[in-house]
Amino acid sequence: MANQPEHPAPAPGSPGAWRRLSQRFKLHKTEVRLGQQRLFLPELPDPLAYIEGRGQGDLPYWTKVWPAALVLAELALALKPGGGPILELGAGLGLPGLAAASQGRRVILSDLDPDALEFAQAAVEINGLEEFCQVRSLDWTAPPPDLTGFSTILGAEVLYQPELYPRLVTLLGGLLAPGGTAYLSHQERPFAIGFFKLAQERFTIRATQRTLRGEDGPLRIILYALKKA
Repeated sequence: MANQPEHPAPAPGSPGAWRRLSQRFKLHKTEVRLGQQRLFLPELPDPLAYIEGRGQGDLPYWTKVWPAALVLAELALALKPGGGPILELGAGLGLPGLAAASQGRRVILSDLDPDALEFAQAAVEINGLEEFCQVRSLDWTAPPPDLTGFSTILGAEVLYQPELYPRLVTLLGGLLAPGGTAYLSHQERPFAIGFFKLAQERFTIRATQRTLRGEDGPLRIILYALKKA
């Protein structure tokens, strides 16, 4: 009797991620309040054990919600309704994109790490935002040709690897529509200025600051708007 063909494994970030992750981890749902808006994120029971279990390679910074993501999510809530889809880069758990989707905006949450894609899709599912959110893999070195023409791009804490700055400038230039704006937020770090020195050749840049209360004192979060000429 011929062997029955095996069903291919679901692609990372495809529907059913919450169920798949729940088979691997004892997940919790963490509530995040943004003013009157409540969103939920999947939380690992032991992030440190997960990180150690991954072995060598890039650290999974996406396993936690960074203060810069909270600031960007508040901006995303205030974006005008209507218009084309919004793209979030390096989405991880996808809080800014989820915030925009909760207001009826169509959003693409993108990342490259397979587990980050799974957690982003799980977050979409537990918030009931499947109608508004799509999760896609995005390699910054080779973006698919159909992923372009965005009027709005979001990115929280995507500036922690200076060696990627030239690639990110090129990526934003290719993904944004003429006149489009990328909103990037990050905790104050001196080396990040290198990115904006490169970006000012292609974008008009504005910046604002927020100070949040952290466990070890005030945290200075900088929010940038990069408008494509």
